[in-house]
Amino acid sequence: MPIRATLLGRAFLLLMVLPGAVLAFELNDLQTRLNQNDALKGRFEQQRHLADLDTQLRSTGHFVYERDSKVVWTLETPVSDRLVFTPDNASNTAARLDDESDANNDRQREQVGTLLLQLLQGDWQALQERFTLDLSGTADDWQVTLTPKAEALRKRFTHIELRGARYLEHVELHAANNDVLRVRFFDQQPYDPGATEAVDDAPR
Repeated sequence: MPIRATLLGRAFLLLMVLPGAVLAFELNDLQTRLNQNDALKGRFEQQRHLADLDTQLRSTGHFVYERDSKVVWTLETPVSDRLVFTPDNASNTAARLDDESDANNDRQREQVGTLLLQLLQGDWQALQERFTLDLSGTADDWQVTLTPKAEALRKRFTHIELRGARYLEHVELHAANNDVLRVRFFDQQPYDPGATEAVDDAPR
């Protein structure tokens, strides 16, 4: 009897433990993970592959994110440039990306900035309005593939791949013309927006 009770107890424990162990990592889990910090700064490296020219273009810079406020995207090389994305202009950018009449304009930096803001905000509802989301992996090694739903977006790119762990670490935009934009984020860390460091200073 004690042996049987022990076996039943172990079986019960397995039934309690296994569902949590095999449960797929879900979007709510990822949102919780990405929402841990109200402000984040880091660096990025972009590599753009131009299929027609078989050419690689590389650029580097840094970004600063403040929840419910903005993402400051600063390009350092090969030229200097600075873009500021807010929830309002990110929505406007998303609307323009649905406009077929604007399909020939180069909006990849705006796409990355808008994606970064929506991801850090945990705005999956906004993303799901335009994309089919396929999440796989674990909290320490996750990947999301975004496939555009609208025909206008499918004329721009076939899919977007996101990968990361504690933070978003890689973004790949695969354009319909076979161009690929790869962005790698690194040296990411939380920071205090009220500190003396200006929001557009390069992270140290």
